[in-house]
Amino acid sequence: MQKTQIYKILFLVSYWTLAAIFYVCFKAAVLDGVSLTERPFDFSISLVVAILGTIFPSTAIASFEILYFNKLLRRKPLGISIIIKTSFYLISIFIVSSIALISSYSLILAKSIFHTEIVESFVRYLNSPDLIMMMIFWGAIVMSGIFIIHINDYFGQGVLVNFLFGRYHTPKEEVRIFMFLDLKSSTSYAEQYGHLKYSYLIQDCFYELADIVYKRKAKVYQYVGDEVILTWEIECGVEDNNCIQTFFDFTKAIYKNKEYYKKKYGLIPEFKAGIHYGEVVITEVGGAKEEIAYHGDTVNTTARIQSVCSELKKRLIISADLLGMLHDKELDKKYHIVSEGITRLKGKKHEIGIFSVDKKNENSVMNR
Repeated sequence: MQKTQIYKILFLVSYWTLAAIFYVCFKAAVLDGVSLTERPFDFSISLVVAILGTIFPSTAIASFEILYFNKLLRRKPLGISIIIKTSFYLISIFIVSSIALISSYSLILAKSIFHTEIVESFVRYLNSPDLIMMMIFWGAIVMSGIFIIHINDYFGQGVLVNFLFGRYHTPKEEVRIFMFLDLKSSTSYAEQYGHLKYSYLIQDCFYELADIVYKRKAKVYQYVGDEVILTWEIECGVEDNNCIQTFFDFTKAIYKNKEYYKKKYGLIPEFKAGIHYGEVVITEVGGAKEEIAYHGDTVNTTARIQSVCSELKKRLIISADLLGMLHDKELDKKYHIVSEGITRLKGKKHEIGIFSVDKKNENSVMNR
């Protein structure tokens, strides 16, 4: 399980548990000791049952949502996804809350959950306004938590939090790694297949990239046509060669589904990428539509490095500066790294050293 997924699960569990505490406190204030089913309302027992009855089920539901359900519905329209999730979770909420309520009645009355009085109390609850109020409340709470996760993913990892806390409201300098990842022969693809089918191809490719971005601790900065710009903090990008391995994981994922691409599009898409690092300025920009932007020569240089791939007929090119940052002692055993010399990139005054990178034993892995 990835760290980002753990954070999302913890957020949902905390959010829903706090909502359960609020719900019990609200009932205590409104009901004044007697529930809508004419049973005594014990605040302390109800609070303990609510917390325990929320933490464990919410952990299971949140894990199911983040690790499986969200991926299953990833390619569905957001509206359909929300309808399916709402229906599923409302049923789950009803089952979990019913178990918690019966347990609460049993503790308060000190009787078995199968006792006639407990069963009658539950039946009265099913016919009371309390059930409707609870379902509306928990339906809104569960879906609002999931919606926040969706919005966070829409903006990009951590961007929503940065907006809320104004981290980049004032421009700040940071050192980051950038990758410009672009589809090869994109113009000819678009002309051959038409813009609609071409757009479906790009969509399918970037779906393949999503899990790899999380796994390799990258963040998506922008999607620009058939190009995606990824960025890492230095430590995350250097760790396990993430900034390089992202490209080869992506290539492997596409080749794993090569039959799908051949059948649907008549080709196996290929990508090229340029990677570089350096100092950039990060700030919030825009008025009608705000976003967090990266400014500086590092971004422009990375774009120029990526453009050299076509000239040299290479898939992945990395700057000498970034290559020197990678501290993996077995780097040469894992990759074919070839110096492409010193080059003056288009529009740049200064020359820069560049290297092409290929994965060793990649062909045997892809042909399995």
